[in-house]
Amino acid sequence: MNHYFALVDDEHDVNDPFTVVRVSERTGVFALDNDAAWVRTRLLDRIEAGEVAYQVRSISERAAARIQQRREEKVSYRYSILVFDDDPTAQPTGVLREWDASNGSGTYGQVYTRDCEWENSNIREDIERQGSDVIRIVPSDAATVSLFIDAIRRRFG
Repeated sequence: MNHYFALVDDEHDVNDPFTVVRVSERTGVFALDNDAAWVRTRLLDRIEAGEVAYQVRSISERAAARIQQRREEKVSYRYSILVFDDDPTAQPTGVLREWDASNGSGTYGQVYTRDCEWENSNIREDIERQGSDVIRIVPSDAATVSLFIDAIRRRFG
């Protein structure tokens, strides 16, 4: 189970927080950065230690999703589908979205999971570095990706 917290101060309220922090017993503590990606963070520890002056407000998963969606709307995603190399019909087995970090520090990549959420992924780098005779990355468009995601939601959601 995930718990969500809005980090607020005089310039940021719970509807438009500095960031959202997601705490999961399974995966750890992540903050939503300006590029709508979940990145590991120690912000809660730093707040507790008095190193940063944000206040922590508990928010619902739905509220966190709305904040994330607003940030995602500002991002220009590049979409690809993942297909098995030996599949002549190129049926999608997964979805990859990528985008460039606004600070120029590199490229983010996420795959859509059976848990119906985007998860950080280095699949492109792994395939480029090690090669793959199993998975192929095929450029796609948002409409095609949306159809595949809807199918995942119907099946696993």
